[in-house]
Amino acid sequence: MKVCLVLLVVSLALCNGFPDFPFYNVSLTWEERVDDLVSRLTIPEMVGQMSKGTGGTDAIPRLGIQPYEWWTECLRGDVQGGGTGYAEALGLAAAFSTQLIYDVARATAIEVRAQNTIFSKEGKYGLGTGLSCFSPVINIMRDSRWGRNEETYGEDPYFSGEYAAAFVQGLQGDHPRYLLTSAGCKHFDAYAGPESIPVSRFGFDAEVSIRDWRTTFLPAFRSCVKAGTYNIMCSYNRINGIPACANKELLIDILREEWGFKGYVISDDGAIENIITHHHYLNNSVDTVAACINAGCNIELGPHDNNVYDSMGEAISEGKILESRVRELMKPVWYTRMRLGEFDPPEMNPYKQLNASSVVQSPEHRQLAIQTAMKTLVLLKNDNNFLPVKTAFVDKLAIVGPAANNTSVQTGNYSPRVDPRYTTTPLQNLTRLGKNGDVRFSDGCNGDTSCTNYDQAGIIKAVTGADFVIVCLGLGNAIEKEGHDRATIDLPGKQLQLLQDAVNNSPANSPVLLILFNAGPVDITWADSNPKVVAIVEAFYPSQATGSALFNLLTMTGPDSIPAARLPFTWPMHESQLPPMMNYSMEGRTYRYLNYDPLYPYGYGLSYTNFTYSNLQFSQSVLAGNDVEGSVDVYNSGQISADEVIQVYINWQNSPVPTPKLQLVDFKRQYIIAQNKIRVTFRVKGESMAVWMEDNSGWMVYSGPYGIFVGGQQPNQKKSVGSNVLAGTFSVTETKFLGKY
Repeated sequence: MKVCLVLLVVSLALCNGFPDFPFYNVSLTWEERVDDLVSRLTIPEMVGQMSKGTGGTDAIPRLGIQPYEWWTECLRGDVQGGGTGYAEALGLAAAFSTQLIYDVARATAIEVRAQNTIFSKEGKYGLGTGLSCFSPVINIMRDSRWGRNEETYGEDPYFSGEYAAAFVQGLQGDHPRYLLTSAGCKHFDAYAGPESIPVSRFGFDAEVSIRDWRTTFLPAFRSCVKAGTYNIMCSYNRINGIPACANKELLIDILREEWGFKGYVISDDGAIENIITHHHYLNNSVDTVAACINAGCNIELGPHDNNVYDSMGEAISEGKILESRVRELMKPVWYTRMRLGEFDPPEMNPYKQLNASSVVQSPEHRQLAIQTAMKTLVLLKNDNNFLPVKTAFVDKLAIVGPAANNTSVQTGNYSPRVDPRYTTTPLQNLTRLGKNGDVRFSDGCNGDTSCTNYDQAGIIKAVTGADFVIVCLGLGNAIEKEGHDRATIDLPGKQLQLLQDAVNNSPANSPVLLILFNAGPVDITWADSNPKVVAIVEAFYPSQATGSALFNLLTMTGPDSIPAARLPFTWPMHESQLPPMMNYSMEGRTYRYLNYDPLYPYGYGLSYTNFTYSNLQFSQSVLAGNDVEGSVDVYNSGQISADEVIQVYINWQNSPVPTPKLQLVDFKRQYIIAQNKIRVTFRVKGESMAVWMEDNSGWMVYSGPYGIFVGGQQPNQKKSVGSNVLAGTFSVTETKFLGKY
């Protein structure tokens, strides 16, 4: 042992049986080690790394290199390896808390790392065994019907960027030498539907104006790069005619040259094959691998049978790719594996000491799942302060609907597999609201949210004579997920009729609570306007802690049980308000460009208490490019201590170019004791005032007046959360060109 310590500076690797190559020498710089490794690779060996993004890369025995799996899903828990199941990403966004998303990412990464240590010892290198995460998903929620809305952080690019940065930092850890796991932001870029309706995503061409591309679809990815992500995934679609994974403007001009990205680009699964088979952009593997390599795509994620990148050697021999180009693209790949600790002695890396049996589904992580789920539940309606309810206050309780006792529906897509030991449903936990155990239950849809086979008699029987009715409706994987859009935002099948039957057949004075499990909005205008539906809770997909979180929130039991979550998207009233899915203009989409009155606006969510804003102060005048700093008093005027989400927006009052109508520029989730006031600071970054110039030359901060709005909601919204919004104006002097980014 003493000998090993002496040799540490020279070559600690030798003490652990590693081959005697310089790239194992921990005393060298990362760059020196990477250069040495890459210089030793043959062309077939590089093909074996770059063409196999899943299922394990080829081993290189002569260099002592084991296979590596690049595909691990870490969206909100260790998906393939099994782990603690946290709320779906869109629900996490509703919490409006970068601390929360960081905590979930950190806990997820710890479990992924601990599982990987076991997989490596067992020689397992299949899907989900690696340390490189295909997370977070930071595409913009552009259309209510898109199947992958649940994986996103909502519709605002600034918010998505802030969440992306926190998630990346949580996944990658804070060790000065080693990554906990490596993050990968996806899907780059202009990927926001369709999946399957009205056409397939595999051949779709997103026709995007340069202004919309720069102001809506790219900003969150830049934030991800600035946060230090090691991976970017290029998407399935074309962007203005060019497939994303062969798009030099996207992957080199913007990503690497403008933003300074140093990591690797990996294709989505089969996206490079689709360039031939679906986009018909090119017609053979040699030209396609040349296009993608020359555009900067480092790794192909594909099925391993005749992958396009298998033709790389032929493309090199034909002069369509330079061997030196391939070696350069290999460098960030090996750098990532080195920073994950693969070529260092295990005892140097503290992350390799994590024990899966003590961290996976640990008490701390299970408690985080409950706390997180509570913070994601949005209270949409609460007539006469019906909620919170008193525990065991109902003589005859009815709990009905296809989402009332269905662990699959409450979990959503890309979740760790359901562990029944730690999973609770609404039915299991909300039965405690009944005094005498008299609880009537009917699924009504035979366990299927499509609800085409409706048991009307069962619903009517369950609600007849009930003192309180809880209706659990929603979508789940049967209705929305990757590869599966919705044709409409109507409640599926007979679910609206189920709700109406529950309302109309229960006693006239019996309140009805509607709990929704969905990502994309559904048409619930009937429930919102019906006085008997006294409360509506948007639950998204809370995963394993669903029943516990709902009980705590409905009864105000314990910390974090007072609703404070806000919608991270605009909830339309009706299908007719939505532009066609394939139209990529942002006009009429999201709160930033809205041209209709929504059912619920972006940033909307009720509380059990009330907040009042006062004494708004901020910089009245700033030089172009500088930040505006401000503060505001927030008073909890109610009797309940609770979190409040402070939202700061600006608008451009005299811009020479088109701008969003409104833009979120800062937000904070803050705990405030009842009958107390706190001072909250905020910042409007200089970049947030910039607009994309008409000549497409870059970003400019123009002089002139800007409006600023601070409160617990958007300014001037018709459906109010009850608190006030303070408004003011600041001026920017001079102009400043910020360049392209």
